[in-house]
Amino acid sequence: MRIVFIVMRFGKDGLATNIRELVQGMVARGHELHIITSGYKIKETTDTTFFDDLKMQFDTLGVTVHYFKEPNGNLLKKGMISLTSLIKISNLLIKLNADVIHCHSPNLTFLPWLMGKKFISTVHADTIVPNARYKHPTLLIAVSEGSKEFTQRVMNSPEHSIRMVYHGISERFSQKELNEDLENLKKINNIPADKLIIGVVGRITPQKGTDVLIEAIGKHLTTSLIDQLHIVIVGDYQSNGQEKWLADLLRENNLTEKISVLGFRDPKPYYQLFDVFVLPSRSDTFGLVAVEAMMSGCCTIRSNSNGAYDQIDHGENGLIFPMDDAPKLAEHLKQVLTDISFREQLAKNGKQKALANFTTNKMIDNTLKVYQELIDL
Repeated sequence: MRIVFIVMRFGKDGLATNIRELVQGMVARGHELHIITSGYKIKETTDTTFFDDLKMQFDTLGVTVHYFKEPNGNLLKKGMISLTSLIKISNLLIKLNADVIHCHSPNLTFLPWLMGKKFISTVHADTIVPNARYKHPTLLIAVSEGSKEFTQRVMNSPEHSIRMVYHGISERFSQKELNEDLENLKKINNIPADKLIIGVVGRITPQKGTDVLIEAIGKHLTTSLIDQLHIVIVGDYQSNGQEKWLADLLRENNLTEKISVLGFRDPKPYYQLFDVFVLPSRSDTFGLVAVEAMMSGCCTIRSNSNGAYDQIDHGENGLIFPMDDAPKLAEHLKQVLTDISFREQLAKNGKQKALANFTTNKMIDNTLKVYQELIDL
């Protein structure tokens, strides 16, 4: 089938990761993919490697990317650009005559709606609000029970239109890294070899709960336990202001020397470097990185933001703490850091849960079922 993805823009985030996995899986199944987008958030970073690799992957897979201009400037200029882009996208949708239109950006759902097209949309964020540009899709993909509830409560999505498709990740995360490679990673990044490593993957921002983790460690763990720890964050600062924000937090909690911020990069080997992975996020639709950690065989603790209870059976294959509850997070950390057998059992069970439920192949299978349902309507 011919499939068109509509995406406002690509950033260094879970949306881009999810679309990349979808594209690879769909092409591998013999489907034709087109992407309509305004481009990439290159201005927000000095390292464009991620975007360069993403574009190269699209090109290698034979995906055709059609670009439109995102509105900017004064009101008049924005209006002119918006009109021009609207015409361009509409003409593309007519020309491509896709079997499936899949809109990944809520504020672009009005485009296929205006044209009277059947289309699918995925809920990628729980921070959107209803507006004139958002139109209910023919079928809506929710990626967790929490995102399903959100679309019904906030977006007023009809329940009969919602289909559940969990995000999936590549099984490469389950492949074991060599011990010598992990040791080299520690050396290269000046990560202490004799400490227990608490790892985080994601943007450094209040939305992702970085402050909750710092408070849990600095204010609610004993000095003797803190002495055994080192924090590693794999991710970029959301903005320049966030760098000072984190520095102030670390200073207030006497943890300035207990952290390594490595920046955005492929997190695959780092999950196996961590003794414990923490996702303290205040906002998620699924929390893809938690599944990556689980599949990598890393003991995983996360907040109860959307996706938590889909991924983790508390106490069996991971631990869940109430959002913003630093003392409870600290309690869980103490439990797994001081009980190695419990930590290893959670990690083993978490890997099994991730491989059974959250692979790319499973996501592709379930997405294609929704696509076929749309075609048959």
